[in-house]
Amino acid sequence: MKLINYWTVLFAGIVITGCHQTKPVEKMDSAIPVKVISAEGLQETEPLETSGLLSSEQQSNLSFKTSGIIDRILVKEGDQVHAGQLLAVLNMTEVNAQRSQAEESFAKAQRDARRTANLYKDSVSTKEQLENTATALTIAKKQLDIARFNAAQSSITANTNGVVLKKAANEGEQVSGGVVVLTISSTANKDWVIKCGVTDKDRARINGGERAEISFEAIHQTLSGKVRSMAQGSDSGSGLFQLEIAINPSQAKLIAGLFAKVKIFPSVKASLLSVPLDALVEGKNDSAFVFVAVGQKALKKSVRVAYLKGDKAYISTGMTTTDRVIREGSAYLTDGSVIKIIN
Repeated sequence: MKLINYWTVLFAGIVITGCHQTKPVEKMDSAIPVKVISAEGLQETEPLETSGLLSSEQQSNLSFKTSGIIDRILVKEGDQVHAGQLLAVLNMTEVNAQRSQAEESFAKAQRDARRTANLYKDSVSTKEQLENTATALTIAKKQLDIARFNAAQSSITANTNGVVLKKAANEGEQVSGGVVVLTISSTANKDWVIKCGVTDKDRARINGGERAEISFEAIHQTLSGKVRSMAQGSDSGSGLFQLEIAINPSQAKLIAGLFAKVKIFPSVKASLLSVPLDALVEGKNDSAFVFVAVGQKALKKSVRVAYLKGDKAYISTGMTTTDRVIREGSAYLTDGSVIKIIN
């Protein structure tokens, strides 16, 4: 009797279990909610950024015209000098001897010319002899001029009011003609310039005379200027095109050799697109990515950032005005993610 009851209960449990139906699993929505915004097209003057060193337009490398031994150097680095001031002289022993020799040769040529002329009048010398002595006199005079000029150029004088930047030789040293001994830089406000380089692409946007902003971190000052001159060819070493930025006169205390950052504002405006700064992902230097909505999917695009201003990024390439840029939710996206646009 107990055995029958056990099987009866087991069968009833199986029947009840078989009659119970499993509830289906509800499907989850995998689309990532995002907000989109249209890229804004505009004409913007994109500044060119470069850097360079401050120098004077009147910076001069001074040397002796002739070779010789330096007798005296009357200044040191950092000294203020005025135009016409004597800065250095050679030992004049050899130079004076050459000048005296030239003077004696010229005096002899004068005597020979006068003697030959008198003899020619008396028909004693020929016309050829007369002409030869006249030629010798002319040559002697030129040689005397050269000797006197070399004697005058055996000293160095300042060609402008300024400061001694570099002294490249010392007293008692033998120097060749043309070798730089002193470097002088003008300190006049009107003479300060920045020499810097730009790429060929940036060079094509500059015509000359463009406004520039110059900042010096060392003295915490920003000055204004303009593009004064532009190289017509690239530098063989760097491949850049050299520019000269003239600084407008100011009361700033400038020193040659200061490092400067320069912003140049071309007159030709560039076509750019602006997007919110938080729409950019994986930015590095001037490259970044944005996600745009294409149908119900997110497309990852590579863009070039021209510059940043406030809460906007200005894009030069990689996007169009028809792109719907994903602004919110981009941190959760990958290329091809399914999205759901919300207001």
